[in-house]
Amino acid sequence: MEMRRLSYFVRVAEDASLTRAAGVLNIAQSALSRQMRLLEEELGVALFARTPRGMRLTSEGAQLRTAVAGPLRELELAIQNMRALPSQIDGNVALGLTPGIADLIARPLAEELHATFSRVRFRLSEGPTGSLEDWLRRGMIDLAVLEQPSQSEQLVVDPLADLPFCLFGASAASELGSQAPDTLLSPDAAFAFPLIVPSHHMGMRPAIDDAAMRTRVQPRIAFEADCTRLIKDLALSGMGHALLPLAYIGAQDGNMRVQRIDDPLFTLRISLCTRKDSQIFGSKRAMIDAAIARILREKLALV
Repeated sequence: MEMRRLSYFVRVAEDASLTRAAGVLNIAQSALSRQMRLLEEELGVALFARTPRGMRLTSEGAQLRTAVAGPLRELELAIQNMRALPSQIDGNVALGLTPGIADLIARPLAEELHATFSRVRFRLSEGPTGSLEDWLRRGMIDLAVLEQPSQSEQLVVDPLADLPFCLFGASAASELGSQAPDTLLSPDAAFAFPLIVPSHHMGMRPAIDDAAMRTRVQPRIAFEADCTRLIKDLALSGMGHALLPLAYIGAQDGNMRVQRIDDPLFTLRISLCTRKDSQIFGSKRAMIDAAIARILREKLALV
């Protein structure tokens, strides 16, 4: 089986379209379609369901993509390392960000990485911490900025910052309106408000659960959401009070109230993670890791 055919398959699977994939690969659509038919014939299974909206993976196709995407990425990186000149860094890097971090720094991070490593093509992916960890382990992305990452033996974890939590709501919310703006709330006092919190799918939730366990106070949870933007929007609508890292709130205005929480342990740890066995840039990987860590620390310090 040709490796090229498998790489074509992964491209079609990611784009869900023969037309888009053919454009990216710079080959004729008819030739790409033929390669997919040959692959299906060789494997004896249907990999795609052809629909009016594009190419949808079958269960067998999804299984194949999961199995080959990581190894193909490692082969691509190994070839890049061999071809790269000793004095320069070039190639492709896939970087994963959680939604909250992406909202904060995705644009300035992308701009500075592009300026610093002009020969490197970065691909930014967004997802919850659990998904990003899984993509890292399977080789689908090369680096990830994670919230409260696990201590997996497969990952190298470089802590970047500990972000304190706060209580955030609309200025018209009577519960927060009774507090002086500079009041520091204890975690148990914050847990007494009707809360809009990250769901258990998000990396922020364990920090909240740990604080509740330490204070032995059950949070008064009104809503849960998988999206930081949605949590903030619901809080501004007056439906409750968001419990989020202070850095995630962004620019403050007269429509919102923010109360800091007085607990040095109630923080969200942000870390840069890579795989121990990653082939990214070979011996030059440390340069990329250090540069991204530096940029992230600088950007997080500004918010």
